[in-house]
Amino acid sequence: MADETGISWTDHTHNEWWGCSAPAGAGCDHCYAAQLDKRTGGKHFGIGTAPRLTKEQNRNKPYRWNREAEAAGMRAKVFCGSMMDFFDKNAPAGAREPLWAKIKETTALDWQLLTKRPSNILAMLPYDWGDGYENVWLGVTVENKRSGLRRLEQLRGIPARVRFLSVEPLLEDLGEIDLSGIQWVIVGGESGHGYRAMEHAWAARVLAQCREQSVSAYFKQWGGTSSDAGGCVFNGAEIKQWPVVTHNGRIEQRR
Repeated sequence: MADETGISWTDHTHNEWWGCSAPAGAGCDHCYAAQLDKRTGGKHFGIGTAPRLTKEQNRNKPYRWNREAEAAGMRAKVFCGSMMDFFDKNAPAGAREPLWAKIKETTALDWQLLTKRPSNILAMLPYDWGDGYENVWLGVTVENKRSGLRRLEQLRGIPARVRFLSVEPLLEDLGEIDLSGIQWVIVGGESGHGYRAMEHAWAARVLAQCREQSVSAYFKQWGGTSSDAGGCVFNGAEIKQWPVVTHNGRIEQRR
């Protein structure tokens, strides 16, 4: 059912637009999206650039994925976006509102909205957000203490049915973390040319705190020179848990 994606914790990647206006922390230093944009001749990442809308055919794909999920009697996950930041102030004019409408209409899809700009979220939520749309997971990147832990605190104060952390690339020991209000934590090392190696102890400490605080954890990768370098086995086993959420009054695990 899914289009191919190299991101193991989702079924589809969707980019309503392409580009990001400026770096937003140390996690952006080796941005794979900016590198891909540069290799393909684009100029849509960085200060003074202008993200562009993707083609209409691409923007309509979620409707097909939704029909396929409904026909299969299952849910599908959509990461939005691998080549954009949903909460970037410099998104193409008028692009975010129709995307919210699309998200609301595709009820068989769980939309994973990951940002490094949580301070923008509240001002950009739809008018009928309430406690959060049933099919939206809000997440922030937590790559280090300085930027990442501040984003975590901001996320905790925003209403959402699922809140998650992408602790990737994990660049240092995060220390003690309060995970209250968080349902899911992804942990992973950096990949690509010039990658910064993740230490075992850093990842182990995050995963241990997930266990202690009853938060679902997903270990994505060790990282290395390529996206599949290092593998995803941690201490002899794969860790691939999914968030536990309340849906229609029932407690269930989203997979």
